[in-house]
Amino acid sequence: MAKKARANKRPTASKTPVTTKRTSVAKKKKRTPAKKKAPRKIANSAAKAARAAETRRKKQLKAVELYERAMVALQRRELRVAAARFRKLIQEFPEERELHERSRRYLEVCERRRGPAPIPETLEERVYAATLALNAGSEQEALQHLEAALVEAPDSEQVQYMLAVARAAAGDGSAAIKHLYRAIELNPDNRFLARHEASFEALHDQEAVRQMLAGPPECSTS
Repeated sequence: MAKKARANKRPTASKTPVTTKRTSVAKKKKRTPAKKKAPRKIANSAAKAARAAETRRKKQLKAVELYERAMVALQRRELRVAAARFRKLIQEFPEERELHERSRRYLEVCERRRGPAPIPETLEERVYAATLALNAGSEQEALQHLEAALVEAPDSEQVQYMLAVARAAAGDGSAAIKHLYRAIELNPDNRFLARHEASFEALHDQEAVRQMLAGPPECSTS
């Protein structure tokens, strides 16, 4: 009998495909949040613009108020007071073109109607002229009249008090305090007037002024 040749059967390797799991590690790129640019420049510019607009608005309101006061004086035929207010508006608010032009026209009307202003000669006339100038907001004109009055009557309590008011309105606090001290020294009743004087409000934070208005005038102004 023929021997069946046994085939050497070698164990065949399993052909099942070995699936190697590729762990694809997705490299997650860390997304850094976009840096928000601090809008400092924008904020500063906006703040500056807001401040400028507010300053402009306040100045415009002052110009309108002065114009209205000038018109009231003109309607009352207080031509000297009206002219002084129109002149002040023209000098201090040149950017208000419409009010500027109107003020110029009305100032010409005042000058034509009023004619040349009489030069004050007596003490009473100078004090009166200074009072009108102060009411019109013309501190420098008031000071001119009062300085002339001071030469004539250096011990006039009225002149000293008016000089204190005019100096305070012009922003000269130290000179205002000296004249106020002298006015109270000459007439203690001026202390009570000074307590309610709007021009002296900016001086109330000074100790010398507080003492001066609260007590007898022997306190020093230094």
